[in-house]
Amino acid sequence: MPKATKSTSSKEEKDAEQLRKSLLSIGVDKASAEKLLASTALDRIVVPIYWKDGLVFHVGSIALSKLPGFSKSFEKEFPEGQLRWDPDYDETNPRDGTSDVAIRINFSYQEDDQGDHWSPKPTPEEEERYQSMLRSHSYKGPNLVKAHAVLQGT
Repeated sequence: MPKATKSTSSKEEKDAEQLRKSLLSIGVDKASAEKLLASTALDRIVVPIYWKDGLVFHVGSIALSKLPGFSKSFEKEFPEGQLRWDPDYDETNPRDGTSDVAIRINFSYQEDDQGDHWSPKPTPEEEERYQSMLRSHSYKGPNLVKAHAVLQGT
């Protein structure tokens, strides 16, 4: 019995380390990453994930615990793409209000000679592959917890 407990603990530590690396790689600050990882609701935390097509947001959500797998899938499927943490996702909040957090997607992140960045709109096939990835990495259970609630302590 102690071996099972030790291996379960080791697996949880490995999963937490992979999640920590994934969070930091997309731009989450260390304090926020540690706050998310320390949450007792870690396996139920969801975070919005979006891409912007002009003025229109295309929003879904993923289970935070599945971020390492999603990142690997996204990198394989969209090698020129980018996942970035967006700590000020809710643009409609007043300046002093608290904002939601999210992950922003760029399917193909490009830069010109002047340093300007842009991300072309995905093709219908790319969008379908992305939606399939979202479905397989979404939270499937009761009592979800939003990432911004954990970060803001609400």
